[in-house]
Amino acid sequence: MIKELKREIEDRTDFVVSWHAKKYNKVIFRVGNLNKDGCKTWEQDGKKYMCFWDTVLERYTTCIDPMITYKRKVS
Repeated sequence: MIKELKREIEDRTDFVVSWHAKKYNKVIFRVGNLNKDGCKTWEQDGKKYMCFWDTVLERYTTCIDPMITYKRKVS
């Protein structure tokens, strides 16, 4: 059951993103993709923003100054 869920989430995930959340004063890590309508990246006032689909929580998440790690694609 857990292995199936893990595989399903991994199949829907394109990257791991982390960012420092001032509200919680810690670094947050999430997995997601940019495949849904409304997902985008942009710059404003010298900061980078990203709105992505969180594949674990199944909701949109927005972060500021993200550090993105793309997962390796199978050849």
